[in-house]
Amino acid sequence: MKCSDNRKGGTTQLLQIGIYINKAEVKRRHLCALFSTVLLLTGCVPITAEGPAYEPTPMPTPVAVAVAEAEEEQISLPPGILMLGADSAGSDNGADGGGEAGGLQTATVQINKAKANIRGGPSTEFEVVASAVEGDVFTTSGRTEGGWWRICCVEGPDDSAGEATRTAWLSGIVVDADEIARALPLVGTLFPEDLTAVWDIQYECGSRRCAVSACTAVSRTEVLDNSDPRWLEINRIVTWEGACGEDSTWPHQIDRVEGTERYPNSTGLFFFNYWAGPRPGEANALFRLGTGEEIEAWCSDEQEAEVLEDSGWTTVYNGLTCHDVRSGMLVSMQYIKRWFFTGEFEGDQYERAYFGDFEIYRVRLEQTNALLGVVNARAAE
Repeated sequence: MKCSDNRKGGTTQLLQIGIYINKAEVKRRHLCALFSTVLLLTGCVPITAEGPAYEPTPMPTPVAVAVAEAEEEQISLPPGILMLGADSAGSDNGADGGGEAGGLQTATVQINKAKANIRGGPSTEFEVVASAVEGDVFTTSGRTEGGWWRICCVEGPDDSAGEATRTAWLSGIVVDADEIARALPLVGTLFPEDLTAVWDIQYECGSRRCAVSACTAVSRTEVLDNSDPRWLEINRIVTWEGACGEDSTWPHQIDRVEGTERYPNSTGLFFFNYWAGPRPGEANALFRLGTGEEIEAWCSDEQEAEVLEDSGWTTVYNGLTCHDVRSGMLVSMQYIKRWFFTGEFEGDQYERAYFGDFEIYRVRLEQTNALLGVVNARAAE
């Protein structure tokens, strides 16, 4: 028995923008014995090849109870992460990110022309994102070799009125820098032209009807084009061990200086965000790289996202993502994926009923040639 392929509408759009983990959906046995078509993000696969249909029950199964108890522990800490205490301050490791960190004095630049353009990148090839007038003062995290100052902050496309969170750039011709700013190190590109990175992926299925209970994969980068002065074009190639999942390739274009994607994730699904840009948040964790170095990291609070599927099903994701503070590259992630049913079945009505089926994904950076925010190189010895 196989489910029909109903990949259409919003689901097709999500696939096109790069859901690598879900496109590499492990051979899962989902609830399509209950309905003729239960749409997942990558199509529908039955939970069992044979046996009775998986019918809704009004009471949680023992599996569901065990899952609920395990989830608190599973979600809490992505692999390789050690959370810092509330009083722990991130070390000054020369990160290129904006803002004041570690109790250092604020570096500033002041506009010295009647009017100045503020641009999205460090050259006149970048778009004008805001303007400033003589006397305006901005904090800065450094300048490029070409004399462009990175400033914080101007209003970004997703900011509320009066909010300003977007880093931007001012030409050295239109500003005067204070003494603190002039002493800052030069700002360079965040990633090398031959960027390499390898993430390990661990998959677990918590249903007695799973085709496989565990599976592993490797995600690695491959540079496609490094000739563009702004965008580094790469593929991220996912290979599942023993064909337990569908291998896949996902394209990315990364801003060399800002460290962010050319086409930002607009799905609301947090596990898409591999490139968050420098200083995505203040360091609140340490991450142990596969080579042993400890990396200064920022980990999100617990995040949740939902996707409405066909036939009354809702896919719910809960998890955490952690990024290197210097570059914003994803270093660790963990999330749980579950399914809830709302609707009528055999005369009974259900409201977000959960029947115990879940999957856990863990993603961990193992190695890279990118310069990360290393705070303890001796840990590798």
